[in-house]
Amino acid sequence: MKKIYKILLIAIVTSSTLFYSCDSIELEQLASPNELSSDQADPDLLLNSIQLAYRVTQRTFQANSAELGRIDYMFGRNYLDNYGDGTLNAVWDRFYSNDGVRGITINTNAIEALDIANPDKDLSYHLGIAKTLQAHTLMQLVDFLGDIPWSEAGKPNEFPLPKADSSADVYTAAIAILAEAKVHFTNTSGIGTGNDLFYDGDADKWIKLVNTIQMRADLTVGNYAAVAAATNVIESTDDDFQFNYGTNVLSPDTRHPDYAADYTSSGADIYQSNWLINTMVGPYGDFSANTDPRRRYYFFRQNWRTPGSYALIEDVLGLFGPAGSVLIFNAAGNGETLSCSLQDTPIHLQFTPDEDIWCSMPIGYWGRFHGNDEGTPPDNFTRTAVGVYPAGGSFDWRADAFPYIGESIGASFGQAVGLGNGGGGAGIDPIYLASYVDFMKAEANLTLGNVAEAATHFEAGMTKSIAKVQSFGALDGTVDKSQAPDATYVADFIALKMAEFNAAAMTTALDGTGFPTAKDKMDLLGEQYFVAMYGGAGDAFNFIRRTGYPRTLSRSIDTNPGSFPRTVLYPSSEVSANPNILQRQDLSSTVFWDKGVVNPAN
Repeated sequence: MKKIYKILLIAIVTSSTLFYSCDSIELEQLASPNELSSDQADPDLLLNSIQLAYRVTQRTFQANSAELGRIDYMFGRNYLDNYGDGTLNAVWDRFYSNDGVRGITINTNAIEALDIANPDKDLSYHLGIAKTLQAHTLMQLVDFLGDIPWSEAGKPNEFPLPKADSSADVYTAAIAILAEAKVHFTNTSGIGTGNDLFYDGDADKWIKLVNTIQMRADLTVGNYAAVAAATNVIESTDDDFQFNYGTNVLSPDTRHPDYAADYTSSGADIYQSNWLINTMVGPYGDFSANTDPRRRYYFFRQNWRTPGSYALIEDVLGLFGPAGSVLIFNAAGNGETLSCSLQDTPIHLQFTPDEDIWCSMPIGYWGRFHGNDEGTPPDNFTRTAVGVYPAGGSFDWRADAFPYIGESIGASFGQAVGLGNGGGGAGIDPIYLASYVDFMKAEANLTLGNVAEAATHFEAGMTKSIAKVQSFGALDGTVDKSQAPDATYVADFIALKMAEFNAAAMTTALDGTGFPTAKDKMDLLGEQYFVAMYGGAGDAFNFIRRTGYPRTLSRSIDTNPGSFPRTVLYPSSEVSANPNILQRQDLSSTVFWDKGVVNPAN
């Protein structure tokens, strides 16, 4: 089994397609693992299928949630078009059945059947992992879709066309599955299976994850006291729940998917969110006290001046004044590479904070605004790429002020993406980190009025997040780190944010454009939580609907993007095959826990 495990482990994918070894081809040929007899099925292969299905499913939930939370850039002006009936087709198939290689529920049932049929085998650890991942995914399906089949699902002979259960009942069922998982981990004998792709056989860490997912469920439904009191959850970075990638390029490609997309010979492919860049980067970069120490790890600039915005230059030779002076350089618009830089600000964004970030970003950052649906210009070597965290890319080592020594003002920035650059793609998919837990507890305590306790967790969340992000700098081992923020810079930044939080009111009014007249405590908490969730923002969508924060989120580029989703449409694959699932006509249906709180940005 060790040999099989090693082969399967390197068969981790960076997209929805699995690259197969000879052993994983055999798994592909097993069209339906639950049809195998108890003496044929291999529980390790079934568990591998579950974990791979869960990994790619998390990436789908995280991507959609991050776009809605402005942590990632959302392409497309209309919410209904963006989150239509194809949004969760693959997720649905992987959860309820099997996409040919990966499946969650069908293979969890198969492991359970093996466990019953083979009392001499201890499959407790397999079942613990399978049911933890199943329960979490089931909750997420409810969060995104509302009412879904469960009590009749997976019973094709009895219920060929399963009806949907209420979202509240499915949530209750998911929590019960989670409790079963915890019992399995408690009952397991010794170290778990070597096929554990997340915690390498450590049952204690899985139990902390189970407790964390239970805490997430309590937070989602408004049981704040339980969240505040939760123990034995993920509180240490050593217990972070994440999926680790490698650096192998071919047969199979084990690199982080975002690295594979951005670090190519033809340049970067992904656009970063202007809102997130603006939230993290002060107006003058390192010359601004409010510049987040994580930004050089998150974002890799390939450009020092963005059309239509300003840049900084260092007058190295004193050509314009004292040598070493830092000057502001205003870049002209460019219709070829950034067409909006020659356009007027949309009327609904004028005289709002979005007026400065709807198109061009300062000091070389080059992303896109929420809802921008322009085509792709020749900007692959000027747009900002993913950095060393979490994708395993490059650390942004250039100074914010471009060193001007008299050459053409169009001089190259001096750094660009390329195959194998930086950390080679050895990044992670963060799913539940210790920093997330602190922000969750901060939200619960703030809602309960425990302001001092909320502040403690707010500070801890930032501290843990920054420390983890900075540790990734080692992946880009050969680059100059002289621009990396030192301990003093980090401490000063955290102190600044703590001062803002402590001084902020519990609630503040909105101005005439819908932006807060001043950030209140939940605005500040939401912003820092969203910053920490970069790369793994599966819960941002829930946070927005649950709290209505942060109110500082950028508006949409279109004056009428349609209603912000409370849920997305049912998968077309299920609607077309099951007449008991009736398609919605809009995105206004609410989940049982959704009280209809509206974020003014939406």
